[in-house]
Amino acid sequence: MKLGFFESLTMVGALAVAIPMVYAGGSIYLAGNPIGLFFVALGVVMVLAERFITTPFDVPSIVAKKTVGRLMTDPEETETDTAESK
Repeated sequence: MKLGFFESLTMVGALAVAIPMVYAGGSIYLAGNPIGLFFVALGVVMVLAERFITTPFDVPSIVAKKTVGRLMTDPEETETDTAESK
């Protein structure tokens, strides 16, 4: 699944926060403190939540994509449809 421009920006923002958190958590865990695993898990959950959870801010873009998809047809599909009907 390809990410759009705004989805890419929000993913970069989530990664900018999660990567240092995972790195610090790994360092803390390797130093002997098990709380570091919590930070690693929290960083992973942040990235997964950004990718898979739909927020109220995502709803307008989803509706717009579906509306445009219904109103506009793909030029390649229309060419194959006209070629098949002949």
